[in-house]
Amino acid sequence: MYGENNNNNAASYNAQMMSSSNRSILYAYWLQVYLVLVVICNFTLLFWNSNGGDTGFWEDWVKQLLAKGYTDFNGNYPPIYIHWLSVCSFIYSYLQMPVENNIFLKYLTQIPILLSHLSLTGIIFFILKSCRASPIHFHTSLLLTVLNPAILFNGPIWGQIDILPVVPVIIGLLAGISARYKIYAFPFYTLGLLTKFQMIAFAPVFGVLFFLDYKTHLKAVGLCLLVILVAFLPYIFTHHFFSAIKLAYIDVLHQYGTTTMGASNIWILLTGNAAPDSIILFGVDSSSPLAIIFKAKHFGMISFSCVCLCVFIQGVSNLRARKYTQTSSILINDILFYAVICSMAFFTLLPAMHERYLLPAVITSLVYFAVNPAKAIYPIAFSFISAFNLAMTLGIKTSSVWPLISWIMLAAFLYGLMELIYKRSWIIFVKDVTQKIFSFTLAFPVFLIITTLTIGNQLFGLTKIHTLELSDHQVDLTTLKPVYATQSYGRLSINKSLNGSTLSVAGKRFANGLGTHADSRIDYILPEKVQELSVIVGLDDEIESANVTFSVWGDEKLLWESSPFYGAEKDLQPVKIPINTVKKLSLRVSGMGDISSDHADWIQPVLNLEKN
Repeated sequence: MYGENNNNNAASYNAQMMSSSNRSILYAYWLQVYLVLVVICNFTLLFWNSNGGDTGFWEDWVKQLLAKGYTDFNGNYPPIYIHWLSVCSFIYSYLQMPVENNIFLKYLTQIPILLSHLSLTGIIFFILKSCRASPIHFHTSLLLTVLNPAILFNGPIWGQIDILPVVPVIIGLLAGISARYKIYAFPFYTLGLLTKFQMIAFAPVFGVLFFLDYKTHLKAVGLCLLVILVAFLPYIFTHHFFSAIKLAYIDVLHQYGTTTMGASNIWILLTGNAAPDSIILFGVDSSSPLAIIFKAKHFGMISFSCVCLCVFIQGVSNLRARKYTQTSSILINDILFYAVICSMAFFTLLPAMHERYLLPAVITSLVYFAVNPAKAIYPIAFSFISAFNLAMTLGIKTSSVWPLISWIMLAAFLYGLMELIYKRSWIIFVKDVTQKIFSFTLAFPVFLIITTLTIGNQLFGLTKIHTLELSDHQVDLTTLKPVYATQSYGRLSINKSLNGSTLSVAGKRFANGLGTHADSRIDYILPEKVQELSVIVGLDDEIESANVTFSVWGDEKLLWESSPFYGAEKDLQPVKIPINTVKKLSLRVSGMGDISSDHADWIQPVLNLEKN
């Protein structure tokens, strides 16, 4: 009997060993498969046309490094990626090839991006393996990482490097929640900051990690300083250290004075693309004491700071309540969730965001999903938004799509914010509401009818052409011949936009008006008994953004001038200007700075005559 039990135990042990061995072989197999897939995707997509402007920076910087090394180098990136470009300059020198903005340069500059993508895949693989993820969760998470459209658009297609700084930040976060490797958390975070300054978005999360074990992290200060010293060593040797710091971390803060640069965030909805960040929001008067708060730049920074403060306070409060222990599942979930919130708020709320800056949220959400299979909503939403954002900038028509994508981004941000504040009660509330809605038998037919009618009405409004209905004492100005017309680009279009399309301003199309381009001047000799000019002014929807002002002059005297137009104006109303003493009327459009794409329209210009 005893021997029989021994045999049974031995058989059970051998079966477990075989099962463990088979599992290890299977894991090794899938790791190889997914890593090979990363390489294939990255190298295949190199052949797509890149963003020539950004790869043009790499060309210029490699040429500088090839010509004179780090001496007087004027690239405004932190040092880590610049060192790789220095390696590229040596490769060009060794191969005796001219540095050109072509696919070979793209290939060289994308090698660190390939390695970062491989590293991210490996990190997520080992998280899934250690969590013993289910097969569905395992493969879904890895496929989302390997074939992620946002990562692939940003890197091998676009030619940018935004994944590069996020990987050391992720490693730093994972180290910070590890009992064994926590001393390396801040050195890795420092490495991320030395690659791109945008990683400052994660500062609140690392602040929580610091107070988790401040003694250990204080010991890591020396390692952080060593990382900084080594990273800037070439600049120190060439006496270029302070100017490099200034270029990468100070001057860059003032480089873009706009609310957004192609980023589908709250600013597309509030101001439109590329509007100055000095705009005062929500109709607040510029002379009001509140104007400084509601200045776009300050409002965005304050809003982002509030979210960061909320994350930090909640994390520290959990520490004080002893909710966290090192390596606990609650700690891992919360830290990664905080990282998602901060990176999401960074893109959604701060001004001067580029279309690419949602990628850190994409990557952190992928890692968060690997830990928590119930959180697929974040990587799916961010990957979709980021990929469309990048695709739009690379060529898809954006003026009509941007607001929709921006609303989706805002909805995702608000969902995350509510989860941060109300935690599980918010998820339960959402589930309860959706269950009640979809338990209604006719929920889908009602939804289909409402959305169909709403979209149909919206599209009808966008495509309807508004025509003038004149009374006996009104004259359409477009029927008169100008005595003088000049503009910086193209020719004056009567009842058409500058590009020859139907006039379209603020989402409405019009049959009557003048399509011109800044800087422009259109002069008319007025008929007798004219009392008033009524006109709608605005930028044509065929362009995405511009900066112009409109003005009306009478006999060389300024009668009226508009506030600046940036392209996001809505519900434009006719302006009525008295011109009863004017003989020569002049309509003028002035560009503000760069006048490219300043397509301006004078819509339904009507002369109101004296009534008999």
